[in-house]
Amino acid sequence: MLLASIADIRDQLGFDDMTDVNSAITMSMDAAESMLASVLNTEFDRGTFVDTFYVREPPFRDGPAVETEFRLRRGLVQSLTSVLWCADNTAFGDPSSTTDVTAIAVLHPDKGVVKDFKTHYRQVYVQITYVAGFDPNANSPPDGYLLSEVPDWLQNACKLHTLIGLADAPVLSEASIKLDTKLLTAQLNALLTIRLRYAPCSLLPL
Repeated sequence: MLLASIADIRDQLGFDDMTDVNSAITMSMDAAESMLASVLNTEFDRGTFVDTFYVREPPFRDGPAVETEFRLRRGLVQSLTSVLWCADNTAFGDPSSTTDVTAIAVLHPDKGVVKDFKTHYRQVYVQITYVAGFDPNANSPPDGYLLSEVPDWLQNACKLHTLIGLADAPVLSEASIKLDTKLLTAQLNALLTIRLRYAPCSLLPL
């Protein structure tokens, strides 16, 4: 699946709309998706997910102030559906046994981290339901994501990785196009470093 526009890469390199050029870009962009999924530790296909956590007590406590941080299995969250807690993890289907704290949850969507600064959890289970990832674009051949849902920074990361992968491609060599892979790699690393899903104080799903 493609995270950026083939035409954008082609235009940046100064190529016309040619089959061999499009194929080379597509192959490199497919590889970029796999690499970015690995680095960011998340898949990109859209779906609704349910993660369950156990909270013995808030990891951070200072007088009346508390903070509990949850790292979801998926990043690039589009929306939170619900954040519920209860003492028995089999009781989430019973509204009378659960407490809804969705309204006070603070979502960091790209990293897939949810924070709660108000609830004094004590030996309870927390269930977070959310929507993450991107819809496919049926009008984008070959398979691609709906780019209106893909953040600009992720599209740029995909483009940078695609260019790095194309550096030694025959289509560029034949056109005498040289790419500075060191510069492109430095730009990519700088872009991704602040987006990594590094959250050492977060609780992880069961």
